[in-house]
Amino acid sequence: MIDEVGPFLNLDEHDFSIGVSDQVVKKSKQEAIDRRLRVISTWEERAARRIDDVERLIGIKTWWERDDNEYQEILKYISNRQFVRVIEELQGLVVSRLMELEKVNLAGSGTSFISLHHSPNFCHRV
Repeated sequence: MIDEVGPFLNLDEHDFSIGVSDQVVKKSKQEAIDRRLRVISTWEERAARRIDDVERLIGIKTWWERDDNEYQEILKYISNRQFVRVIEELQGLVVSRLMELEKVNLAGSGTSFISLHHSPNFCHRV
């Protein structure tokens, strides 16, 4: 607050402690963010250098563009591979379910243990 008597700033203990603590907290948060950004930047630079080294070692002179045939072929391969993985997971689930049904001697019967268990005539079927 500016004193009416003169152009001096008058602070009491409360104003001083809150303002300083806020500044310290903001500064420490900013310093932590800056440190983290420097670390990430260092990681990024190291990774870029490693990529450059590997590209030099295996003789890559040009990067693929979206229009390149090789790029398109690899893109198709990757999407197909994801599809194959989903199918393999589904196949595993089906085999697992068949094994569960075989445990209760229901494999190949067309009914599941759950449908039998919830049937009103469950006692008569067993």
